[in-house]
Amino acid sequence: MSIPETAEFARRSNAHVFGKGSRTLLCAHGFCSNQSIFRHQIRDLHFQGTHRIVAYDLAGFGQSDPALWSAERHARLEGYAEDMLHLIEELDLHHITLLGASMSGMIGVLASLQCPERFEALAFIGASPRYLDDEPYVGGFQQAGIDAFYDLVHRQQDWAGALSGMMLGEPVSLALQEVAEGIRGVSPEVASVVARAIFQSDYRMLLPQVRHPVLITQTRSDSVVPVRVGRYLQQNLPNAQLALMPGVGHLPNFTQSGVFNRALLTFLATVEASVKEQLP
Repeated sequence: MSIPETAEFARRSNAHVFGKGSRTLLCAHGFCSNQSIFRHQIRDLHFQGTHRIVAYDLAGFGQSDPALWSAERHARLEGYAEDMLHLIEELDLHHITLLGASMSGMIGVLASLQCPERFEALAFIGASPRYLDDEPYVGGFQQAGIDAFYDLVHRQQDWAGALSGMMLGEPVSLALQEVAEGIRGVSPEVASVVARAIFQSDYRMLLPQVRHPVLITQTRSDSVVPVRVGRYLQQNLPNAQLALMPGVGHLPNFTQSGVFNRALLTFLATVEASVKEQLP
């Protein structure tokens, strides 16, 4: 399927559609990333034929139109959720499973709560409802550490290197070099505003409202999202399962794609079977 000529927002978001399945897998990347991190899912799931796959670049990142990003609009994740719904409406997407990496996990929660009829399920990759510790909740970060990162961005020091180290969790190999380069390509202004939208947010109160099935994935060694956050999501979402991936880092769909794709395909099949059971 090609992007319709009338789909201006989709084109400005560098959206791509693969396949012609009756269901939709909507891929939304995380902070300082782009849609290329989903290429292993696009490659493997495209041949399954059950889902058309839609991938796009969030405002401020990748090859999206720079004019899409607004410091005011995107100072909260709600702005990105509005963008996602705009894309869904423009492309007339239905039966959606949102594959949301990092910040896009909660963006997907916000969008699915606003238009639940468009969604069937959510699949998280290293998602978190709150990144800051809040006793007894453990989010993985203290405010002082986050403030130090903000200061690196403000002084335009090696904030991209620090973020690469957190996200990848290992020395940057040739295979991961493109991820690190993508981070370096983000403007400091965008990084500063969106980092605050992420790290100062708290969406824990929304979790009990999510009625769609949710797959929670993350590695057992993620410097951004501790395993305790994954377990918190599992306990506080009404219909969720947790799949811990081997290896390290914040992008198991990219670094452990074989294991990740098997877990995702199993989840998608379960969701489809459940939907069919509910049909009259």
